[in-house]
Amino acid sequence: MSSSAALKDKVQRDQQPPKPFNIFNSNQILITLELPAALQINQNRQELFATAPILHNKTPFDITGAEFSIFLNDVIDPSSNVIANVRWWAPTTYTGEQTMTFVCEKVASGGSVTCTPKSPEFTNVRWNATVSSGHATEVFSNSVKLVSLTYSPGDSKTPAPGPIIQVG
Repeated sequence: MSSSAALKDKVQRDQQPPKPFNIFNSNQILITLELPAALQINQNRQELFATAPILHNKTPFDITGAEFSIFLNDVIDPSSNVIANVRWWAPTTYTGEQTMTFVCEKVASGGSVTCTPKSPEFTNVRWNATVSSGHATEVFSNSVKLVSLTYSPGDSKTPAPGPIIQVG
């Protein structure tokens, strides 16, 4: 087994299968982020997971474009201890950012699109253990800052009645 295959196998053993987490849900706009359902990190270790947010458009309008930032909170146990730092990670430059801006192309009414980071090298989320032991749940509350969202109301898929017009 090659070293990269062995590493991938080890990472898969330490992580539960990925699932989508809702990080924003308002006015029929949903942003999800697929991450492991649970993650085991050993002391002085880090775990990486390749992911990008998905914008789901449940409105009757097409979205012609969107830009938003996602802030990743560190993982804090019930005693207020930081047990893991969480960062958007660029594996090619070994740099991390707590906030990353994402851009989304057109999303049809009822559709979804995977968004891309504005800094394209940030393709992973990295958890870095900060203590020897601990247990907590990562929290995404208030982590999305909507920068812009452009609707295309002329392309509405739901007809809306207007005034009655009588001629003559």
